[in-house]
Amino acid sequence: MEISESTKVVFYVSRIFGLAPYVVKRTPIGQIVDYKRSVFLIVYSVGLVFCLAGLTYKGIFFDVTSKKPIRMKTATSKVVTILDVSVVVSACICGTLSGIGGLHFVRELNRRLTEADEILSLYVKESTRSRRQQRKGILMLGLVCFIITGALSLDIWVWYRIADKIKKENSNSSANVLGYFPFYCLYYILMMFHVLFAQAALGIGNRFRHLNVALYEMFPEFGRTPRIEISSINLDSDKNNPIDVDLRKCVANVAHGFDRKRTLSSRKIIEDLAVIHASLSYCIVLVSKTFGIALLAVLGSCLLHLVATSYFLMVELVGDKDAVFAWIQALWLFIHIFRFLLTIEPCHITNVESNRTITIINSLRRTCKDVEMIESINMFWQQLIASNFSFTACGLCTIDRRIITSYCGAIATYLVILIQFKEADDNSGKTPH
Repeated sequence: MEISESTKVVFYVSRIFGLAPYVVKRTPIGQIVDYKRSVFLIVYSVGLVFCLAGLTYKGIFFDVTSKKPIRMKTATSKVVTILDVSVVVSACICGTLSGIGGLHFVRELNRRLTEADEILSLYVKESTRSRRQQRKGILMLGLVCFIITGALSLDIWVWYRIADKIKKENSNSSANVLGYFPFYCLYYILMMFHVLFAQAALGIGNRFRHLNVALYEMFPEFGRTPRIEISSINLDSDKNNPIDVDLRKCVANVAHGFDRKRTLSSRKIIEDLAVIHASLSYCIVLVSKTFGIALLAVLGSCLLHLVATSYFLMVELVGDKDAVFAWIQALWLFIHIFRFLLTIEPCHITNVESNRTITIINSLRRTCKDVEMIESINMFWQQLIASNFSFTACGLCTIDRRIITSYCGAIATYLVILIQFKEADDNSGKTPH
């Protein structure tokens, strides 16, 4: 996870949810210099997640053993619900443990990001980048909290509505719904983990993007827009006055937040940006190592939730046909898709920005005529070709958009299996004993 002034809001909120049990060491002027574990925060994080997990399973057991269960009415629904709850519990526990055990990776990640920011500050206005990243983090955090709070509130209302319908058969039906409240609290921890990971991935992607724009801005003369000669319109056709217009210079002189004064040599600029790119590429590995097990659990939870929610939605549409409950299931389906994309898209954006550097350097190789610079550009090119880093979940799967097609196929397969089990349950219920 990234811990800096621009990400401090997300960091402190994630600490409340037990995902970042660290204290920050600062200099007298407020600059962050180190991070270390806090025994109090570790005890708080472990106690919080295991307490909620225990209460969640207690609520499930109460619902299963009640006279009229609220959620687990059939054998198939029992299996699906228990798996649904278990993947959320396991993802939250893995997220907490990754925060406790990932201090070494967090230190190395933030050290490299700080070094990259120091070099980029020679070409990019740091205050502009910092404010923009902070606004994005707060906006993402606020959007996620709003969506999950609204969804949980509606879900609780729907289950209380269902409990009221069966009060004649089970007078304690409201207690069944109340038993799932710890499970709803775990959802906040899960969504906070998504925000924490997304901000870490997007932070690396933003630095790749600024590196690419710095390359464009520092070398406008390589393969940009060619010079164009425009003849002025004159009544005297014998006199044509050529006007030289360099369109790229006209565009490049617009600052866009970048300092156009090149005080360093071109070779030094290439070497600095090559160092940044190599360091940021390894930051991808560090993020994968920090969140590896938790990412695997989160991706598994996304798959099982998409299958389970789709199943319950289909059962409701062809069964009781309760419109309100069907709309709630459709809302949860949207939220699980949103969770899945909140994991996939930041990784994809970062990979795209990283690979874009190859295109820029390739353009420089074709157009550069400076013998001194060609050597530096070729070394940068070889570095880019040799390095092929991407976000992974414990090295088992690469996290990018290609995983979406795999998930679609898996969801369709498991839905067919669950529907067949549902038909078997219905037929066994109709068979006389």
